[in-house]
Amino acid sequence: MSVVSPENALAPRPFGPLSYDADGVLQLSGVPLAPLTAQYGSPLYVYSAAHISEQIQRLQTAFARLDPLICYAVKANMNTHVIAHVASHGVGADVVSAGELKRALAGGVSPEKIVFAGVAKQPTELEAGLEAGILQFNVESWAELEALNAAAGRMGKTAPVALRVNPDVDAHTLAKIT
Repeated sequence: MSVVSPENALAPRPFGPLSYDADGVLQLSGVPLAPLTAQYGSPLYVYSAAHISEQIQRLQTAFARLDPLICYAVKANMNTHVIAHVASHGVGADVVSAGELKRALAGGVSPEKIVFAGVAKQPTELEAGLEAGILQFNVESWAELEALNAAAGRMGKTAPVALRVNPDVDAHTLAKIT
């Protein structure tokens, strides 16, 4: 693994963990891929824990001064092993559905590090997030704020929210997202 410093933390890495050995064999983080496809078939999804760890370290190093909560977008890959690996580095989760929330929790993400984003959250999803004790809901509309308030009231909880505001912006799409 290369050393990551604040100066090179976000420098481009054109080929990432993929490389060819001296014989032209494609490898992922030094592991030949052909034997894996021979054993498990194709298509086959192979992930490099070392590369994922390096990317997390790069982000953490680049933004260390700010002490941010880095959240993994579960929609990018809902594999619970990948989520668990990411969570082992103290990374939170960005979820957009109850299913993603369930996967994040199953992967070991602390509820206090889960942000529930996305539009059109259903009442059952709001309740699931409240029940889990997540960090916050990113509220996208007045109607969603009212629905979240109603769900929290029914459950005797206070909903943690962040408001998404688009001042004087016409999206030229749906009126409810302007």
